[in-house]
Amino acid sequence: MSLAIPQLEILSGREQLRASVKRSLPWVGKGSLAILDQGLFASSNFLLNVLLARWLAPDDYGAFALAYSVFLLLLVFHNAMFTEPMLVFGPGKHRERFPEYLGILLRGHFALMLPGAALLAATAVLLGWLYSLAVERAFLALAIGGPFVLLLWLLRRAFYVRLNPGWAAAGGVVYLLILLASALTLRADGRLTPATGFLAMAAASLITCLLLFVLLRPRLTTDSSSLRAVAADHWRYGRWVAAGAGPGWVTDNIYYLVLPAWVGLAEAGGLKALLNLAMPALQTIGALGVLLLPILVRDRDGGGLRAMKKTLRLSLALFFLGSACYLALLWGWRWQIFHFLYAGKYAAYAAWPLLLAGLLPFAQSLPVVMGGALRALERPNLTFWSSVGSGAVALALGVPLASRLGVGGALVGLVVSYVLMGVLMLFFFTTRT
Repeated sequence: MSLAIPQLEILSGREQLRASVKRSLPWVGKGSLAILDQGLFASSNFLLNVLLARWLAPDDYGAFALAYSVFLLLLVFHNAMFTEPMLVFGPGKHRERFPEYLGILLRGHFALMLPGAALLAATAVLLGWLYSLAVERAFLALAIGGPFVLLLWLLRRAFYVRLNPGWAAAGGVVYLLILLASALTLRADGRLTPATGFLAMAAASLITCLLLFVLLRPRLTTDSSSLRAVAADHWRYGRWVAAGAGPGWVTDNIYYLVLPAWVGLAEAGGLKALLNLAMPALQTIGALGVLLLPILVRDRDGGGLRAMKKTLRLSLALFFLGSACYLALLWGWRWQIFHFLYAGKYAAYAAWPLLLAGLLPFAQSLPVVMGGALRALERPNLTFWSSVGSGAVALALGVPLASRLGVGGALVGLVVSYVLMGVLMLFFFTTRT
C-alpha cells in the first residue's frame, strides 16, 4: 500500500505533464503561424526598403522614409479605431456574429479613408514645396495606395480574432510575391521611385485583400442599430488609443521630420536604413504581441490577473531571449550585412549607431507585453498616458540629440523613449489594476 501511493502520484504527475504539453501544442502552432505571417509581411516591406535604399539616391530614399513615416501615423490611427478594438471585442461580445461585425468595420474603413486620402493628396502639394518634387509625388502615391494597404492590415488581424493566423500567413505569401515582382519590374524599366514604391505596395495589398475577403466572407449588410452599437464600442475604446497615436508617432517618427530639416533628407534615409536592420526582430515582437492580446483577454475571463501575470512573465522571457540572439547575430555579421544589403552604402553607421538599433527590440519588449495587458483589461487610457510620457522624452531628449548627433542621437531618443513607455505601463499595471 505504501508503495502504491507514490506510484499513483508519479502517474498523476506524468498525466498532468502530458495534459499540459497537449494544451500548449495548439498555442505553439498558432504562435509559429503568427511569426510566419508577420515574418512574411515584414520580409516584404524589408525587401522593398532594402531595394529602395540600394537603388535610389540617399535623398530619394529619404523622401520615401518621410512619406512612410506619415503612413505609419495613419496606420496608428486606423489601428486605434478599427484593428485594436476588433482584437478586444471580436473574440468577446461579437464572437457569435463576427462576419456581420467585420462587415461593419469594412464599411467604416472606406467611409473614413476616402476623405482622408483626398486631404493627404492636397497636403502633398505643400510638402513638395517645403522639401522636393520626389516628396510630393511620394505623398500623392500614398494618398492613392494608403487605403488599400490599411485595409490589408485590418483583414489580416481578423484572422487573429479567430486564432487562425495561418490564413493571414497565406496572404503574406501572395503579398510578398506580388510586391517583389512589382519592384523588380519597375527597376528593370527604370521606373522605380519613392512614388512607384508606394504604388507597388498598394497593388500587392489590393490583390491580397481580395483573397482574404473571400476567405473571411464578411457580411456587408446590417441594421443601423448594430452599426451604431459597434461604432459606440469602438469609439469608447479607441478614443484613448487614437489620442495616444499622436504621442506614439512622435516617439517613433518625429526624427524623419527633424533630420531633413536640420541635416538633410540623406540622414533620414540613413536612419531608415539602420531601422531596416532591426525591423525583423521588432516585427516579430509585434506579431506575437498581436496574438498575445486575445490570449490575455481569455486569461482575464478565465483566470483573472493571476493567469494574466503568468502569461506576461513567459512572454517577456521569450522576447528578451530572442532579442539577445538577434543582437548577437546583427553585431557579429554587421560588415557582411551592410555589404550584402546596401552594397556598402550606409556603412558609416556600422559602429555605435548600429548597436543602438540592435537594442531597440529589448526596449520594445516591455511596452508590447505590458501594453497588451492594459488593453486586455480595457484600460487604454493608461496606455495613452504611457505614450504621452514617451513622446515627451522624444521631444525633450531625442530631438535635441538628433539635431546635434544626427542618426545616432535619434536612436538614443528611440531607445530611451521605449524604455520609459514600458516602465510606465508596468507601473500602471501594478498600481491601477
